[in-house]
Amino acid sequence: MRYNLLLILISALLFSQCAFVLTGTKQRMRIVTTQPGAEVWYQNTLLDKTPCIVRIKRSYTEQPPIVLKKIGFENHTLPLKRKFNEIAALNFILPVNWLIDGFSEAAVGYKAFDTVTMKRITH
Repeated sequence: MRYNLLLILISALLFSQCAFVLTGTKQRMRIVTTQPGAEVWYQNTLLDKTPCIVRIKRSYTEQPPIVLKKIGFENHTLPLKRKFNEIAALNFILPVNWLIDGFSEAAVGYKAFDTVTMKRITH
């Protein structure tokens, strides 16, 4: 029993500061348009309609943009701009956590989006 408790405490200490554990490998992205009801497309898949929160896999490689579509409006693209996941900075406590965050790609994230104003199609 005492060894189980010790193992739990050691595991909690080792993994508690890891961005992988605290923020995961997918990032929640809030998408809002001034014209509600725009479809949110990512990698040719309809995810939701605005306003919404979507989950996008974190990645070191460049990812395709999110595309917003609404009838009567021009399509609008939202590029995924990578940034450092600030939570990963907590790894200074136990540097071994950099390995976990590095291999899981949890050390990166994406910049948040501003509210999008879609342009009306004029004939």
